[in-house]
Amino acid sequence: MYKSDNRNREERYNGRPQYDRRNDRPAPLPEGVALYYIGTVCPVDVNEKVVGYKQYMQEKFGSRAAQKSPAHLTLVPPFRAEEDMESRLLDFIEAFNIGIVPFDIELNGFDHFGNKVLFVQVAGNESLKALEMEINHQFVTSFPAITFRSKPDFHPHVTIATRDIPEHRFEEAWNYIKQQEFNAIYACKELKVMKLANGFWKEI
Repeated sequence: MYKSDNRNREERYNGRPQYDRRNDRPAPLPEGVALYYIGTVCPVDVNEKVVGYKQYMQEKFGSRAAQKSPAHLTLVPPFRAEEDMESRLLDFIEAFNIGIVPFDIELNGFDHFGNKVLFVQVAGNESLKALEMEINHQFVTSFPAITFRSKPDFHPHVTIATRDIPEHRFEEAWNYIKQQEFNAIYACKELKVMKLANGFWKEI
């Protein structure tokens, strides 16, 4: 669990990112502005297992979008920021990581969001929940001008396919994936800042 002071829990976590829902579709990024997110990136062996399922989904159903990012759990959802801010973002995450006491994350089985997203499930984890609340609290405090388009309730997951499986074939894809087995445990030791560049999310 993330180390922090003894402030009242409600007081500690009342600072949350602000979300802009005025537009359903994102506007083009101005020059010098990029998209970022903050999350825990799965280790190489876990990523290789996830990639195998992503590739199957591409070959069988034409689903490509999930291959743009390594296997990960998003804690601070995608946000726009000027690229000149990257050094500040890196300083922020480096300082935050100092306070993380490593804990295990367990991945177990598959699930889906509606008929759009297939993912690897994450077992219940109070340390992960506390980390998500703390990183968002610290982020909005450090970068109050940054806003977010949307933010669902925190439901940690590792995406296998997202939003580009043909609707009439989603049930077929789900029937395949739910019969597979996926079990892995890895230690969460740090968070990463990821940047969308040339269509792919990469660590900065």
